[in-house]
Amino acid sequence: MSKRVALRSKRLALVLPLLLAAVLPASAAVKASDVIGRAIDGFVRPAYGSLDAHAVGLTNAMHQLCEAPSKEHLEAARSAFSGTVEAWSVAEIIAFGPIKENNRLERMLYWPDRKSIGLRQVQSTLAAKDPSATDPAQLAAKSVAMQGLGALEYVLYGDGAE
Repeated sequence: MSKRVALRSKRLALVLPLLLAAVLPASAAVKASDVIGRAIDGFVRPAYGSLDAHAVGLTNAMHQLCEAPSKEHLEAARSAFSGTVEAWSVAEIIAFGPIKENNRLERMLYWPDRKSIGLRQVQSTLAAKDPSATDPAQLAAKSVAMQGLGALEYVLYGDGAE
């Protein structure tokens, strides 16, 4: 009888790890997919939804400022800019998915800009009164340092913004 128990114990010792290996990855994968789904639904989508809503408000405020420059419209644009920056600060941690395509991350915020490339390009464009900088299609073809929140910050708060 002890030989029989020993044989069963050996078999169980050999089979148990295989059974566990077959069962655990499947349940771990299910749990991982649940976690990923909750992260996407609970964080990624709301973060980008908020960013989109703030960006639409910023776009509208910038159009008003360009069409009828005034202190009130400048303050409204600055306020909308601040809200967009805050929304971006929540979403910027998401470094996967579509944001990684076509330099979208850098187009949102070219940072760090150790050599102040963006600042120099924005200053040069403003000094030259380059009309292509206000056309979204033409701006998209320019350097990523000329686009996004960093460039817009200089337009709203830099020299001559008033």
